Amino acid sequence: MSSQRPRIRVGDENVIYAFSPNTKPITEISAPASLTVHARDAYDRGCVNLDIESYLDQRTPGHMNPATGPIGITNASTGDTLHVTIEDIRVGQRGYVATTPGTGLLGKAPVPPAVLPFDVTNNVVTMARKIRLPLRPMVGTIGVAPQSGSIETLSLGQHGGNLDFNDITIGTTIHLPVRTPGALFAIGDVHATMGDGEAHSGVNIDAEIDLQLDITSRQELEWPWFETSTELMTIGVADELTQALQIAQGSMELLLIERTGISEEEARALTGAAVDFRLGQAGGYGVPVSVYAAFPRSAIAT
Repeated sequence: MSSQRPRIRVGDENVIYAFSPNTKPITEISAPASLTVHARDAYDRGCVNLDIESYLDQRTPGHMNPATGPIGITNASTGDTLHVTIEDIRVGQRGYVATTPGTGLLGKAPVPPAVLPFDVTNNVVTMARKIRLPLRPMVGTIGVAPQSGSIETLSLGQHGGNLDFNDITIGTTIHLPVRTPGALFAIGDVHATMGDGEAHSGVNIDAEIDLQLDITSRQELEWPWFETSTELMTIGVADELTQALQIAQGSMELLLIERTGISEEEARALTGAAVDFRLGQAGGYGVPVSVYAAFPRSAIAT
């Protein structure tokens, strides 16, 4: 896609808290398109004063994890695939983690509630003025509307959603199956850094995201899948880890068959020989578990 294409800016004044085919788009574009999308932090800026009690008091159930959008793609139809390439992620100067009761893998073993600031300077994320982490910006929530119903942005599934996968970062292309006319794309929940699996929470932060969007009139998989310069990746989402692993492996086998023309038995053998599984969303937020199957592109390069 041409770098000379005019870039469309989408502000964060309008956000969604659920993906739905019935939501009116905040703007409409035709793909291919270049976008810069502004995204609020996952706390909806409720933690900027570092007051946990104030945040907990003003938090509205069902209004968490804001995603900028939806953005209507005028030439996207049901059965198409929306291709989203992340060109850049520019984060704000400060991010936040709230140790809210009941949150994360150890939610039943709570620590004192607090809002902890993480300051970003020169590609370093600093907590408590002494703990220094490398800046690893990634997008937590990205998706399109489901065919019917409404799915909170905190959840995830075949439409995408709160995927929380560290490889959804600069240089990655996300392939999203379009379920409804216009796709109704939305994005948000950027983290300055996040551990694989998101045991508690990544560092939630405001951001600007540069994207390239394109459309093709076919679908290779029922689930989203991903490409980097070195890997092909598929996702599995389920209530249990084993089920999620099975979905991710099955999707990878289908993708390898589609890409290479190998047999079912050859695809099965390759998944055991070369596929790495990684945790995505596994922090116990009352949403399904996600895992990712990664296969080296070098193995099928021609």
